[in-house]
Amino acid sequence: MWPAFAIPAAGFLIALAVDNETVRIALKAIPVLVLALAVWSTAPRTQYRLLVSVGLLFGAGGDLLLEKDLFVFGLVSFLVGHLFYVPAFLGDTREPKLLLGIPYLAFGVGLTVFLAEGAGDLLIPVAVYAVVLSVMGWRAAARIGAVPRVTATATAIGAASFIVSDAIIAIDRFNSDIAGARWWIMTTYWLAQGLIAYGAIKHESRS
Repeated sequence: MWPAFAIPAAGFLIALAVDNETVRIALKAIPVLVLALAVWSTAPRTQYRLLVSVGLLFGAGGDLLLEKDLFVFGLVSFLVGHLFYVPAFLGDTREPKLLLGIPYLAFGVGLTVFLAEGAGDLLIPVAVYAVVLSVMGWRAAARIGAVPRVTATATAIGAASFIVSDAIIAIDRFNSDIAGARWWIMTTYWLAQGLIAYGAIKHESRS
């Protein structure tokens, strides 16, 4: 799996460096599609792996839509992906862990307020996305202690990296330019999806 993931990812970064839009579009979704296939093909095919693989597919769709500068459609695609991740995580534990959720939700609300002026007409969809993203991160972290360490840790770090990647996208787009933003966005994003996929492949329930 990992060479099939890394080679198109490296090709995309090279295309990004030389500003080759055609190659970027051709390669952008492939790494996460590879992850989705790897998770889906891992035996046994549990509900957790099914939900994560579908979430990854919507992530790949969001990749392509953002590369074509269809921001709102890309946002929706990623949002749907998170809506598959959340029930996957809840399937392992529904323990509220409300204190754990406070920093995630505070970050989502704080980021939305910070971006409010620049987001303009997109403020409401951005706010909805920020809340769902924060919930995804919270529920990923809530699994720590409820499932074996390898899947819990990988998934929680992956979710946190997803939050970082999306925060960079939002700040760069709606507030102020970030030097090397696309490099930071893609590396943190691929780390996120890679760890979430790895956590799904290694997933075991304690129940």
